[in-house]
Amino acid sequence: MTTERHDVVIAGSGFAATLLARLLLRAGREALVVERGRHPRFALGESSTPLAAIALERLARRWGLPDLADLGTWSRWRARLPGLGRGLKRGFTFYFHRPGEPWRPAPAGAPPNRDRLLVAASPSDEVADLHWLRADLDHHLVRRARAEGIEVREQTRLDGAEETADGVVLRGECRGRPVTLHAAFVVDATGPGGFLARALGLAEAAVATPPTGLLFTHLHGARPLAEAAAEAAGRAGGDPLDLEAGPYPDERAAVHHLIAGGWMYALRFDGPEGGGDGAVSAGFVLDPGGAAAAEAALAARDPAAAWRRLLDRYPTLGAQFEAAEPAPPIAWLPRLPRRSARAAGRRWALLPHAYAFYDPLFSTGIAWSLVGIERLVGMLAGGARGAAPAAPALARYDALLAAEAGHVDRVIAGAWRAMPDPELFAAYSMLYFAAASFAESRQRLGPDDHPWADEGFLGATDPALAAALAAALAALARLDPGRRPPAAGERRAFAERIASAIAPRNLAGLADPRRRNLYPVDLEALVAGAGLLGMTPAAVRAALPRVLRAPVLS
Repeated sequence: MTTERHDVVIAGSGFAATLLARLLLRAGREALVVERGRHPRFALGESSTPLAAIALERLARRWGLPDLADLGTWSRWRARLPGLGRGLKRGFTFYFHRPGEPWRPAPAGAPPNRDRLLVAASPSDEVADLHWLRADLDHHLVRRARAEGIEVREQTRLDGAEETADGVVLRGECRGRPVTLHAAFVVDATGPGGFLARALGLAEAAVATPPTGLLFTHLHGARPLAEAAAEAAGRAGGDPLDLEAGPYPDERAAVHHLIAGGWMYALRFDGPEGGGDGAVSAGFVLDPGGAAAAEAALAARDPAAAWRRLLDRYPTLGAQFEAAEPAPPIAWLPRLPRRSARAAGRRWALLPHAYAFYDPLFSTGIAWSLVGIERLVGMLAGGARGAAPAAPALARYDALLAAEAGHVDRVIAGAWRAMPDPELFAAYSMLYFAAASFAESRQRLGPDDHPWADEGFLGATDPALAAALAAALAALARLDPGRRPPAAGERRAFAERIASAIAPRNLAGLADPRRRNLYPVDLEALVAGAGLLGMTPAAVRAALPRVLRAPVLS
């Protein structure tokens, strides 16, 4: 059998794989993209963030590919890629549900907005993030890659990998015929526990996040959230539903419904007038060892029945989704959290999403993958065909991903520990939002030529954030809200501790009880915090157009 020889082979053909291949071509390297399936095909990982948009803009500027910036903001996507499905994402919305009860704002005398939390990620629709309809986007990027001369070989399954002195030999099957590829360097862009992890027998690292599973689909014909919530509340009697105005419409966001033993995401795509069919990407993340154990066990046998049981158990979710049609069929992924013990070897590397994944709670996946792409392109750029990155560079890549994976794991594990209590969860979440908004502000307002990708993702190497996270995790361990409800004084003390801990990184006016759990993009807080960025208030004000307007790169 003839062995094909290639410079770089990328396993997988999602957005990360094809973006990497295009960037490598600009950097003077050739890549073969290998995909076991065929486009268009369903894929998860749909909710973007400002950090992802900023990374896309950097890559677009650095490598002369302005179309990459079209993927970063809702307004640019709608104008430049009108045929591709997407949804407007203005921020993060959280509703806290109780079994058997319709969702409604907290009763009189309860803490303000105890069961509702909104955190804006953008000040306007123009610069807003978006949900990516991955079947459309991935297929579009495959076509773009092919138009630039990159080979994307579909229906090719890779089964084996063997490291050699000058590369990696890959074996598999292409449309029923054996295939052998010799790659000078291999990048795994398949997913956690994916091809290279199996083929090279990489050990798995322990994770702190609960061993959750995912029950998921796309729903067509779902009702608007506010309408469903009002109807469910009306059925139960009592006062009409009266929502305090938030910084954006509640549903134009990554919507999180926290339930006993897990949570549900709901990402609405645009309707026909804006392109797309108005579908909702929805999924329940369930802890099989927690309060949703029965539903998780049922999901393993009958995903559709588990879905119906969950909708029956939570009346507001039932009112919104019970009449919606799933397509594709509801499916169960039994294990979400995974982490490999290594991220790179002498002639191979895993992209972040192939190295580790924990939970989609804070939408970290897309941005982290883009930072990994940026690092790999930087390492491979300029090298001769057949050359691997220098060993010290690969060692740094491995070490940085390990630090980031551990950090994200701790952030997610803490969120799960706080989840049984809405007030503790809302206070704890300020850690994530402070880290994200601080990184966004530094990168958006700082110099374009700074090596931002070399810094720890989401504050993973930031001592101030590490100390804040450690203190929060220790406090949660003492409170243990899954065992007993904390007292009111304990909740207040925890929220005050979080506010104090994030103060050195709080540029967004977070952890402020006067906000009543409704956080807009606060530009005055950003200006007031200029010193945290090493800037003057006047310099921050002068740079605010970079926050308020989408960039024009072409």
